[in-house]
Amino acid sequence: MPKWFASKYLVRLLIFSLLIGTIPVVTLGSLSFLRAKNSLQQKVNDSNMQLLQQTQVNVEQVLQLFENLMTQYITTPIIGQALQTPFSAKNFTFINELSSGLNKLQPFELGVQNVYLANLKYDWLLSNQGYVTLEDSGMKDLIQQYASADRGSFWKTMPPAPPASGGNAGGEVPQVAAPGVRLIKKLPINWSSSSGLIIGEIPGFKLEKMVANDAEERETVILDDQFQPLTQPFGRVLNSPGDLARVVEQIKQASDTPEGYLTMQDANHKTIGILFNQSQYNGWYYLSLISLSDITKDSRSIGWYTLYVSVGTFVLILLVAWIGSRRMYLPIHRVFSVAASDQAADERQSKDELQFIGEQIHKLRSSQTELLDQLSIHSKQLEAFFIRRLLHGEIRPNETRERWVQFAYDPTPGLFAVLTIQIDAFDRTRYCEQDMDLLMFAINNIASELIPAEHRLEPVMMVGSQVTICRGIGMTIPAFEEQVYAYAELVQSTVNQLLEIKISMGISRSYEDIDETSQAYKESLEALKYRVRFGELAILPFDNVLPDTRIVAAYPEWLEKELIDAVKMEERGKAKALLNEFIQKAIMDYPRYNDLQMVLTRLLIDLLREWQEARETASTLDPSGSSFQERLVQLRTAEEIEAWFYSDVIEPMMDSLHHKWETQNKKISERMLEMIHEEFASGLTLELCASRLNYHPNYIKTVFRKETGSNFSDYLSKYRLTVAKQWLVETDMKINEIAEKLQYQNSQNFIRYFRKMEDMTPGQYREKHR
Repeated sequence: MPKWFASKYLVRLLIFSLLIGTIPVVTLGSLSFLRAKNSLQQKVNDSNMQLLQQTQVNVEQVLQLFENLMTQYITTPIIGQALQTPFSAKNFTFINELSSGLNKLQPFELGVQNVYLANLKYDWLLSNQGYVTLEDSGMKDLIQQYASADRGSFWKTMPPAPPASGGNAGGEVPQVAAPGVRLIKKLPINWSSSSGLIIGEIPGFKLEKMVANDAEERETVILDDQFQPLTQPFGRVLNSPGDLARVVEQIKQASDTPEGYLTMQDANHKTIGILFNQSQYNGWYYLSLISLSDITKDSRSIGWYTLYVSVGTFVLILLVAWIGSRRMYLPIHRVFSVAASDQAADERQSKDELQFIGEQIHKLRSSQTELLDQLSIHSKQLEAFFIRRLLHGEIRPNETRERWVQFAYDPTPGLFAVLTIQIDAFDRTRYCEQDMDLLMFAINNIASELIPAEHRLEPVMMVGSQVTICRGIGMTIPAFEEQVYAYAELVQSTVNQLLEIKISMGISRSYEDIDETSQAYKESLEALKYRVRFGELAILPFDNVLPDTRIVAAYPEWLEKELIDAVKMEERGKAKALLNEFIQKAIMDYPRYNDLQMVLTRLLIDLLREWQEARETASTLDPSGSSFQERLVQLRTAEEIEAWFYSDVIEPMMDSLHHKWETQNKKISERMLEMIHEEFASGLTLELCASRLNYHPNYIKTVFRKETGSNFSDYLSKYRLTVAKQWLVETDMKINEIAEKLQYQNSQNFIRYFRKMEDMTPGQYREKHR
């Protein structure tokens, strides 16, 4: 026996085995009890959260349906006419027509109590009860308060009624709920200043009916964004007047999170669980209150049963620990004898057997790891140095072939293109010039992650730039250029999202000989110079900005195009500034009067042509009665020319096109939405939509964002995500099949985006919703 216990490792092994037997006896009972309790509570919480979310969906469907009906009504021409009409007895027909429209906003299933239409300019109020002046309505102060709000559309809680003296039927929970809510929209819609309001009221009892309070151990309460109760508990869980106030206080303290779970003690010292979820639609809080004392009853019997099992397990492990420790030690003792055969006896006995063996193995592995790390570091450094020399044209063709073999690049012939990234500006960001190197290092890592290794060489950082040589094997030039552009968009959007900084990218021509990389690098840098024309967040293929590598025409077409775009978008300040810039440039570039007249005449003709192409009648006569060309010749100074162009041509053109563009922009956005909904499974791009609609991509990009409130790429990605969720639930398609159909490069990109948006993988989503 002393011989066995002379080994340090054997003693530790025996002690550890005994601890394995002791720890379960001490902890298994409590852990099992807690596990059972938490599991039951989690299942109840999950069930209650689903019911709470369903309640929220039911309530918000009613609210959104009412808001949609109201939005449709206020966009009708009669509302615009009403805002410009003072009411009198002569207008009874018009008043009846407005009242009929208000009545249609009160379908039975919505339970709308009343709808008010207020004209602040002419001081009248029309509701389902009839017409009255604002002064006589008793709501003048309230309406003026709503009109001064900084939001154009919002929900507001109606002032609470005085508390009932007798309480509810149970005599314990007070009447604390608000009498209802109001939806307020400023008129005209989307205008900065309002001359009217439309107010819809939904009574509190309608909200009460939509709240699922059918379980004895649970009840649901709705709070508005100011934590004022909109519905009241029924006394099943909350049994004292102060309980609801304490619940509200708990939610206020946790208001920085949109959803969660809290617990509190009521007046009777009973634990109450509070599930809450904040609505993204209007900021309301939906609460589910449950009594935890009823949940833990079944878990106690499990605790006693677990205790009996743990005692038996402890006795069994005591026997196994002694027998097993001796048998497990025998192989270790043999290995230790071999490893320490040349060591002194005192040194062997002073160390634990496994510690001694581990030290010997660690010495061998450390040597191997150091060698591999040094090789890997030097290889990466050499590869980056090779790429930099290649970009600068400092490497001979025969050396290029040697390095190609050294770095194990694919020898298959293919296409190349240089992608150069530069930061646009540090203004309005949290960075400064000193952060340039750190930011370029981060951008370099992002490019390495997003562009697959088989489609690029090693990305490198140059002075003020990040450069990636993209590669395509077995691809046509258009397909390769499209792929490079797609990678550029992906890197640009990712950098903007993660680093919150704007970058522009220059793309060289496609080429086949790797020795032409130096020229391609120069082309990408040259393309980046044209950010001055296209602005920030630009992706500039060299063939697009310099298609023939010739000097562009002297006539400032790009400036004229920006001016016409500003006129089309009704950006009056920008149009005036661009007009001034155009005239000053023309005067500087064309000192001869006749040449200057030709440039100004061309600008005039182009403006009139755009006016006519928009199917609007453009008068060819100046207000003085002369033709535009005759009037232009009569002008002598730059100030006269600029003032005449703006007041007699550009401003009338913007006024005339205003109505046309409103209708046209809506049609453009609707057509783009149709293409997204019909062709989401294809390689649909903004440029493809622009070519079909015969508009510039920048123009339809601006129109789409203005009409939908979302970027084209973001909307397309979210719609594909919606389709993916539908397929996951309704079909048996594999994850990689869904990713391929939805145009993802690989299933990992799809899974990464799905987890980011839904906080779960596609497989988990399928299991949860089936």
